[in-house]
Amino acid sequence: MFWFFDDAFCFVGFLTQIFYILTPIALMIQLKNNVLKPERVSIFGLSCLYGNAFIYFWTSAYKAPSGQDINPLDFCNLAGFYLGFIYLMIYIYFIHFKFKKLYGILLASCLVVISLVFWLIIKFTVESGNVADKTFNWIGVVLNVCEYFPLGFSIIYLLKNKISEKYTLFGAFFGLLNAIAWFIWAIYSQVQGGDLVHSIVANALGIGLEITQFILFFIFRNGNEEDNVSVGEKPEEEKFNVEIQKENEPEYLHEFV
Repeated sequence: MFWFFDDAFCFVGFLTQIFYILTPIALMIQLKNNVLKPERVSIFGLSCLYGNAFIYFWTSAYKAPSGQDINPLDFCNLAGFYLGFIYLMIYIYFIHFKFKKLYGILLASCLVVISLVFWLIIKFTVESGNVADKTFNWIGVVLNVCEYFPLGFSIIYLLKNKISEKYTLFGAFFGLLNAIAWFIWAIYSQVQGGDLVHSIVANALGIGLEITQFILFFIFRNGNEEDNVSVGEKPEEEKFNVEIQKENEPEYLHEFV
């Protein structure tokens, strides 16, 4: 035992997961201050973060034998579940509800209804080792991999426009630490007789995705710098500030009403 955890690997995995879950706070602050174009952001990564934590927390809760002590690792999934829901609501408010109230209300309502439906399915079908348990395990794997895409940012927009978004590095850094920690934990647990193939696969892919984000950032940053020198354009940061100013102009905001 390592404090309340089974071993030191579990403790490190718990810490890195908490750090990773907290990184979207920076995005929420930017949304509040209206410094990001709606095209730059995406609900995809945040939804996967929420969905992954939702599935693993509730499946773990309902398949555990009655009276069994709570696994401390479940608390990082509980944190991801609660914070993920809050992040999604904040995102919906600033990107949708603030400009189109009906659309924002519909999105928020869909999130609540879908969550309730999946909670009921898990509650009444999942038992340790049964088909439902294994199915949700692998659904969680898909969400686990997808949550390593840029949290809150649109990877399609960044790739299409070859933009190096420095704020994605917050999530990529802590995401890489998290994926490595859980990958090592999964291998160690597998050697000890556990059945963690799904976790090994998910975090191996997660490591690759986070490293790819770093590579793309530096490729696009260098490309932007070269383009600016050759055609005499303004630096990326200066152009970004101009975009921010335009976003704050009433005429621009009217496009989203």
